[in-house]
Amino acid sequence: MAVEEYTDRAYVSRYGAAEFGLQVMRGGVPGDADGAVTVSLEYDTPAATVVFSRAAEHPGVGQYTVRLGSTETATPGPYVLVWQYEVDAVAQEWRVWLEVGKAAPAYDVLADPMKMLIETTWNRFSDLFDFASEGPHLQTYVQSNFGRNRLAQILKIAVGRLNTVAQPFQSYTIDGDGGASFPVDQWGSLLESALYVECLRHLMRSYVEQPEVQSGSGVSRLDRRDYMDRWGTVLQGEEEVLTKQLEHFKISNMGLGRARVLVSGGAWGRWGPNRLPLSQAARPNWITRMY
Repeated sequence: MAVEEYTDRAYVSRYGAAEFGLQVMRGGVPGDADGAVTVSLEYDTPAATVVFSRAAEHPGVGQYTVRLGSTETATPGPYVLVWQYEVDAVAQEWRVWLEVGKAAPAYDVLADPMKMLIETTWNRFSDLFDFASEGPHLQTYVQSNFGRNRLAQILKIAVGRLNTVAQPFQSYTIDGDGGASFPVDQWGSLLESALYVECLRHLMRSYVEQPEVQSGSGVSRLDRRDYMDRWGTVLQGEEEVLTKQLEHFKISNMGLGRARVLVSGGAWGRWGPNRLPLSQAARPNWITRMY
């Protein structure tokens, strides 16, 4: 059993590359450690097998980075990244827990803002109790590949739905290939909701084949409806949220001007957009330490 089996972990796909950084603050401003900062990657088991130990790169004042290559992420499993250094001659240590998961090429090619959407959507599934490590019970079946790579594939479906579900028709893409890249900075919360809804639809399709045994004094049978019905209840509530967000998104793309020029009873009445959803920014893999 891993030492920290149930802690939240940063995700790196098998054979993927990832960069992690440490920001040291001294007196409220960036400041260097006393000397070099050493970074070790350890396999997170009681034996704590060391994969590598090397000095971190030093790109700026108080900034230290380390990059993992494909040979260092070749073996899936739990890992911990250990930073060791000194501040004012006092030894310091910081740990970042990682998970090297299945190879996920569709996930790896996404830009950082899109990966952030995958992570925030995945968090909505990661606490389900069905599976020992994470996520829905369907992960335990050989046919299943439910993970970040599947979410990256479903993300394309979500963007396509936003493009075509109502007027005006749009041609946004997830990578800018063949059209404009989806405006994550402004409409990231909408795309996250759309991705979550499409994942719920995917789970409902997947659970159709998972039966529940119904035993009785007469004939026993397999009931395949219960899981699907339960996820359908969740989907109904999330669809309501998405519909409200989608109204604002479509109206904003009709060239009708800003919300402040629309009065009640006008072209859209109370359905004119009155606020923008929170923007979704990329999440850097930086940890800040204050001294």
